[in-house]
Amino acid sequence: MLHVAFLGPRNLVKSTLTKKDFERVYALLDYPALGGGTDCGALCGSLCCQEYEPGVGMYLLPGEEVMFTGREPWLRWSYKAAKHSGFPGTWKGLIAFVECSATCPRERRPIQCRTFPLMPYLDREDKLSVRLDTLMGSLVCPLVRRADEHPLDPEFSRRALLAWRILASDPTIRQDIEGQSRMLDKDQAAPWRRLLGLF
Repeated sequence: MLHVAFLGPRNLVKSTLTKKDFERVYALLDYPALGGGTDCGALCGSLCCQEYEPGVGMYLLPGEEVMFTGREPWLRWSYKAAKHSGFPGTWKGLIAFVECSATCPRERRPIQCRTFPLMPYLDREDKLSVRLDTLMGSLVCPLVRRADEHPLDPEFSRRALLAWRILASDPTIRQDIEGQSRMLDKDQAAPWRRLLGLF
């Protein structure tokens, strides 16, 4: 299949990762979260693969745009200044933001959709692991809300960690992982979670 080059703006936040790196990550993550090849979307009506409320979308990682043309019919593209979008202050330029205009084809979904409901986590000693994404998943994902009823396939978790190790080799992406990890620390210690019986 002929690959068409990405048609977005030139001043996107840069990455040291290559297209081959991203292809390797995508291949690692072409694996279901649940055992037996079960599509986790069957539990929630594929809620996170569509715009379940206006404005919901996903930021692509720096450099990930090489996996897209910018003209995918199921996506609406916009570009947001990194400095105004909660990313590390060292990020200079724009970040691609995509919203589903229809249910996204699972085989074409972005990295953070592929690893969900897991997110990368850097502890205070800079050790990388993956954890349930309670920042985004507590209210929408049965795999997060009822993790004991829907255990993740260990192979999925292993592949997600391998993928994030590749991605975290990029200093720009690693900075964001560290920031998200500290947000997760703060969120999991929040009193409201204990009041609602969450984690």
